[in-house]
Amino acid sequence: MPQPASSQSEARGDGGLRLHLWWEHYDGLTVSDGGKLIVRWARRVLSLGLILFALTLPHSIAAAQISLGLSVAAWVVRDVVARRFHFASTPIDRPLVCFIALTIVSSLLSVEPSLSLPKLGSLLLFGVLYLIATNIHPRAVRFFIALLLTSGLVGVGYSLSEKLRGRGMIVTGIKADSPLAASQLQRGDVIWLVMRRRVSSLQEATRIIHSYPVGQRIEIEALHAGDPLPLYLVVTQQMKAQSNPLGLEVGGRSRQFRVSGFTRHFLTYAEQMQIFALLVYGAVLMSLRSWRQDRRFRWLLASLAIFTFFSLALILTASRAVIAAFLVSILVISAVSGGRGAALIALLFALTLGSLALYVLVSARTWQVASFTDDSSARRLGYMRAGLRLIPQHPIWGVGMDAHKKRWAEWGFPGHYVTHTHSTPIQLAMDRGLPALGCYLWLMATMFALTWRGYKRARQQGDAVAGSLRLGVCAALTGFSASSLVNYNFGDSEVLMLLLFLVGLVIAEGNEAMNDKARSRLHS
Repeated sequence: MPQPASSQSEARGDGGLRLHLWWEHYDGLTVSDGGKLIVRWARRVLSLGLILFALTLPHSIAAAQISLGLSVAAWVVRDVVARRFHFASTPIDRPLVCFIALTIVSSLLSVEPSLSLPKLGSLLLFGVLYLIATNIHPRAVRFFIALLLTSGLVGVGYSLSEKLRGRGMIVTGIKADSPLAASQLQRGDVIWLVMRRRVSSLQEATRIIHSYPVGQRIEIEALHAGDPLPLYLVVTQQMKAQSNPLGLEVGGRSRQFRVSGFTRHFLTYAEQMQIFALLVYGAVLMSLRSWRQDRRFRWLLASLAIFTFFSLALILTASRAVIAAFLVSILVISAVSGGRGAALIALLFALTLGSLALYVLVSARTWQVASFTDDSSARRLGYMRAGLRLIPQHPIWGVGMDAHKKRWAEWGFPGHYVTHTHSTPIQLAMDRGLPALGCYLWLMATMFALTWRGYKRARQQGDAVAGSLRLGVCAALTGFSASSLVNYNFGDSEVLMLLLFLVGLVIAEGNEAMNDKARSRLHS
């Protein structure tokens, strides 16, 4: 039956009211300045860019950078039209300025300036922190945390489903005339990427190869004992005429691989999952402390469930160093923040997750990874030793960022695969010098102090949600720093942006308390 006119009007009125409230909430995501139409719409575009950034950061560096560029452009337009420049002053300004200055000088004096100077663009990543700290409204911080965690959980869901259904195609035979016959590919290896596109059958691989012209160099990524094995071949006329240009026999998908979300970088994904899990672990600890008094048992269960999903995804990456750093961080942050009871619970977590991790490491890679006698461990130690030998020769300014890549063999780095030293402190000291390493440690210590003081203040005020965020970010910084000893995670753009995003949110949330304090002084 049709509704009376009055009911239809009320329905339209209720809908209009809901839309108005939603629009007000959206407008409140970022700080406001002025009532000009262009300023309002620039702020809305800025909010959209930040939302897209939070959603894409766990999955795609390209999409995250596009979203970041959109946000920065809207920020500039808003401030130019409003004739007021917004830029937050933060506690990390001094160590960051010193670190940037030393990096610039190091690049100018680099052994290979043609490689080092273009790398200065990576310093712009620190703009993420200032973009967040300057523009996100304190009351919108929890909204962006929810977006980030939801997006991360989508990636976890994909990883778990991929692990169940399998990946790629297992090589069961290599024909004598195969273009890969002379390569390192062996029976039992898994081919899963052709020109960075996922494949699970020879037909899919054939379609990709046939789509490229004769003479095109084809990049194939295989998996050998869980580790990546890059392969290359050049398209020929004969290959384009064949129904099986790879000359392989395959049989089914493999479950012996290291999950990587929507990307191909399992180590980057491991670092991201560690940060997410430790961020949520802050909520677990705060919930354990207050659930009896505040009756937040559901919040505790939800936090434990999300923590478990991120922890499981991390373990399935089979990344030894990151998993070890994660377990150590759980024990440390529990002991210093939660007392003896939390430390015992953390020990139970660590033993359970550590046992599961050991099983996954052996099943996804080889039994040798548990005893550190595999090729990966030997190569990593070789990279570190080569970097340590260079530091005394260039102690002040270093050799310059990426300079070692051009002189890889000359400077005694092992193997033909050009990479980095797999250690943030060694890499920074080698690339930029010991003073820059000192500034980096100063920077990290300042971030630790910022988040820890914020946690203590929120705990005194009884703000469990703010305390969860700050303790979680402090835990993430702990895990990042522990992992950095044997991983160059500081040089991983996705990981660094995620960490800076979280620190920026802590600063943005603290702005409300600082503004309230300033207003109270003004009124008094």
